[in-house]
Amino acid sequence: MLIYAIIVAVLGLVVAVAHSVLGEKVILGPLYREQTSGLLAARATRDIIRAVFHVPSLAWAGLGIAVLLNRLQSGSDLLPVTAAIIFALSGIGNLAALRRPHPGGLILLAMAFATIADIRFN
Repeated sequence: MLIYAIIVAVLGLVVAVAHSVLGEKVILGPLYREQTSGLLAARATRDIIRAVFHVPSLAWAGLGIAVLLNRLQSGSDLLPVTAAIIFALSGIGNLAALRRPHPGGLILLAMAFATIADIRFN
């Protein structure tokens, strides 16, 4: 059933866009507006932090789309298994770090389960 792979791809795009857009508005923007003479005063440090912040978004979107393309091409289960592990670890890490349920962590766990369902039912 292709529906599980489609769900993974759509949720991957949703969580990636939300993470990047909200992260810029809620975390990075306010952080960088603060006056500092410390580590964050250096432009290179700010650029590195911004890049590191957005890398997971790219990974989640890319892996979500890769799961769908893999299913469309009748690929092996190696890529979806790897994606499910990354989604699950990201979701668990998110929930553990924030110590409360968070939409991003819950979506990542849903992506892990949908990826497993894609493997199981195809």
